[in-house]
Amino acid sequence: MDATYKPILRYADVIPAKHEGKPVFLLRDPVGIIEEIVVVPQNVVFLLPLMDGKHDLRDLQVEATKRFGEIVPLEEIIKIVNFLDEKGFLWSKNFEEIKSKAYENWLSLPLRPMAHANQAYPLSASEAKFFLEDILKLCNPDSSKPPKILIAPHIDIKAGAKAFAESYNRFKIPSGSRVIILGVGHHLDLPWSVLTKDVATPFGVVKSDRGGLLYLSNSKKIELFPNHIAHKLEHSIEFQVLFLHHLLKDEFVVLPFLIGPLIVFFEEKTKELLEKFIEALSELIDDRTYIILGIDFCHLGPRYGDPFEVAETHIKKILETDKSLLELTFNGNSEEFLNETKKLAPLKICGLSCLYLVNLLLNKANIKGEYQIFYQEAIPFGQGSVVSVVSAGYHF
Repeated sequence: MDATYKPILRYADVIPAKHEGKPVFLLRDPVGIIEEIVVVPQNVVFLLPLMDGKHDLRDLQVEATKRFGEIVPLEEIIKIVNFLDEKGFLWSKNFEEIKSKAYENWLSLPLRPMAHANQAYPLSASEAKFFLEDILKLCNPDSSKPPKILIAPHIDIKAGAKAFAESYNRFKIPSGSRVIILGVGHHLDLPWSVLTKDVATPFGVVKSDRGGLLYLSNSKKIELFPNHIAHKLEHSIEFQVLFLHHLLKDEFVVLPFLIGPLIVFFEEKTKELLEKFIEALSELIDDRTYIILGIDFCHLGPRYGDPFEVAETHIKKILETDKSLLELTFNGNSEEFLNETKKLAPLKICGLSCLYLVNLLLNKANIKGEYQIFYQEAIPFGQGSVVSVVSAGYHF
């Protein structure tokens, strides 16, 4: 590695912590390609933003010399960069080899293991049962006809407990149903990715909808980008399957998709794929097919990069925005939906692409129905920050 090398840091969660009594930062791969959490001394973290492919090792050395007020040997910079490369946190040939092995391991798994048990919910079946029943008690059961499309949160289950309860107390669907789940692919770089694996929960294994999958891939020949490794740690589907398995036991199958960022849908190569995808999904809609969106809405405050703490005026605005967005999703055309989303970037709505797909689906299939918002909340999530969630349903 010579002085002209320009390192590029992969996206990573950078978490302040203490290690052996000293302040450090932890680097964590949110996709799960790298399973190890790497400890980085606090006094070298300032170098990480400079690892952007534009600065070479001499540039990093100059910055370190300015920071410490004495010459930092190039060898020290090389040592840091080599360490990050060896751990898989730089884009490099070494990372590609690590990624290849990670994919090989991931694809060999017979089912998708639980990623958030013992963190977001209990691992044991008995404890998970009590945990979910306590949440569902937060609102009264609703015995009316379940919505064909359900919107539920994917925020931490305890934080969003009331919204989860309002959603799943209304979702007693018939035995033998297919549930298409659209979850947010927070770290997905594709328009969508289907999970073809069965899914583990504390209650056993939820079966994948083999029939629907075969129809889409074989009969319709749709590009489904199956089993992207982003499925490994993503919680937006996992939390929905957990509630479904508790409610429906083994009497249903799932067809889960992670949906990528909205901007990907506007790429020229994606437009034709999207049209075929929506057409094929519309042909799966029948009396025993339901759709769940595991999405959150607005993210506002310092935790999400805003230079202000959230006030009541902000909360009022984002709750009204969420209402307007649902109206456009269920009753607007796609052009109206997209025009509105152009104004919403500052609110950082992570469920936009899922809502857009539903809007396209309803318009493509010429489905007319009625939606109802069951519950809304702006949940405090970090100092001065909130995430808005919605429980809603669409009947047709």
